[in-house]
Amino acid sequence: MEIAFDLWTEGDALPDAFLDAHQLEMMFDSTRQSIRAGLERKLADRVCAEHGRPPKFLISGRYDHASEQMDIQYHIDTCCRLFLLDVMRMLNRQG
Repeated sequence: MEIAFDLWTEGDALPDAFLDAHQLEMMFDSTRQSIRAGLERKLADRVCAEHGRPPKFLISGRYDHASEQMDIQYHIDTCCRLFLLDVMRMLNRQG
């Protein structure tokens, strides 16, 4: 399974920002580790039954300095629709 991350900040930091640059990088690192661990736990060694290919993930995250909030989006690339449905089922499974 391939997992790529594209995390970035937007806007200028506020003078009294909640997170400084070091803390923000720590948050990004923690986010990468947490998301990677969750995906690996749920989809370890999962490949398409028909094509033998694993899913690919692109995790995009934008931290907005003005609102001090982070938005994260998942993009999942699979070889076929049936495998995409299987991956989504596994991601939505509890546990």
